[in-house]
Amino acid sequence: MTLFPAAFVMVFLGIWAIAETVVPEITDTDYHARLRFIRSAAAEYPERPLGVLLGSSRTVWAFRPEQLPETTGTYWVNGSHVGAGPTLNRVIVHRLLRDGVRPSVVALEITPPYFVKENSRFVSGHFAVTDMPLVRRYADRPFDYDYYFLRHRLTRAPDLARVADPFAGYEIHNPRGGHQIIETDVSPAERAKRTALALERNGPLTQSMVVRPGADLAFRDTLREITDHGIRVVLLRSPEGPTFRSWYNPDGLARFDEYITRVAREYGASIIDARLWLDEDDFYDSHHVLKRGADKFTTRFAREVANISDH
Repeated sequence: MTLFPAAFVMVFLGIWAIAETVVPEITDTDYHARLRFIRSAAAEYPERPLGVLLGSSRTVWAFRPEQLPETTGTYWVNGSHVGAGPTLNRVIVHRLLRDGVRPSVVALEITPPYFVKENSRFVSGHFAVTDMPLVRRYADRPFDYDYYFLRHRLTRAPDLARVADPFAGYEIHNPRGGHQIIETDVSPAERAKRTALALERNGPLTQSMVVRPGADLAFRDTLREITDHGIRVVLLRSPEGPTFRSWYNPDGLARFDEYITRVAREYGASIIDARLWLDEDDFYDSHHVLKRGADKFTTRFAREVANISDH
């Protein structure tokens, strides 16, 4: 009897592994949807250099490449993922390269709080079985990701039913990865409420600003893998409102800025500092944009990254 639970778990994980092998889209459906967009862009415009922006929920909503003019320059696709910090971005980059994506340039967003702490429980829900050997070395504690990975698999058994149609109920993005649903405005009361929630979640992290070892390792490994494939990398310091910026410990932020500059120099990466590009009312919580903020950011990002290319 004592062996039954362990045996059940092993069989169940085996079923998951088989299902993922046949239909990999059942795990991290958002990645596979964006992979389709990226592949389509590369196939449709083979003569143009491909650019992929990778980041967190900030850039999921902020970057809307569909509104960029159809020129002969870099063809940008938004490959951002909600909740993506150093570890999840590490996985996404590794997957893209494994799956044959070879952009000319990758813009990698830097979200400072995620360097202090990344939500292990959340990101583990997006790992596939094949990702586990890669991510273990980035965990805060030994087997941390394994624990949450196993917990996710056992509590979300109904996901196995999505093998028949893994994209059922999935929010479809625009053809170049921009999110279709974006708010145009919020009331002052709603903005205050959401900003208070953002402070609750990020306040302790912005006061600490101590980069955890696993985040540093994941970040460096990501840059190394990108550059080893001959791909140019740009680091993006994403926009933040004055309120969000006021939460940082000044000394800690200065050390973090020095850290990013140092690592960028080590890997030959350029930096686009967009932190001051938007006003407070361009956000609904001082770091996630409204539509007007997304429009401003997208236009300026394309211009700034083109200027880097020209030099």
